Formats: sequence, structure tokens, C-alpha cells
Amino acid sequence: MPPVAAVSLVITLVLGAVLWIYLLRVCFADSAPLGIVALFLPPLALLALLPQWKSHRQLFALAVGVLGCISIAAILAA
Repeated sequence: MPPVAAVSLVITLVLGAVLWIYLLRVCFADSAPLGIVALFLPPLALLALLPQWKSHRQLFALAVGVLGCISIAAILAA
């Protein structure tokens, strides 16, 4: 694996962990069942929060950043 892909992968892992913790905080503040869904199925919780995207812009911006970094790592590793 090239060094740039490895660094991008590490950045993705860190941003993904921050995203998951932030998602848990937002979902548990909204409702307990949604928080449990976020604990086990984070993509489904993101989809559940999609209608309220304007109030959670930072959450979705972070998700797009994680997707971008993992895409860069996958392209460079191939």
C-alpha cells in the first residue's frame, strides 16, 4: 500500500470514529430507539436523519468527508 493511501486510510478511520460518536450523540438526543439504531446500524441512522439535514449539516459534511477520504484511499491502493 502506498504511503499516501495509508495516510488517507488513517484519516478516514479517525474521521469515521468522530462521525460515529457525533451520530450517537445526535441520535440519542433525538430518541432512544434511534440511538440504538445508530449504535448498531449507523448508515440506517444517517438515512433516518436525512429529512432533518439542515439542522445537522456538520454531521452530513463529516460523512461526505469520510466517503471522500475512503474513496481516495481505495483508488490509490489499487
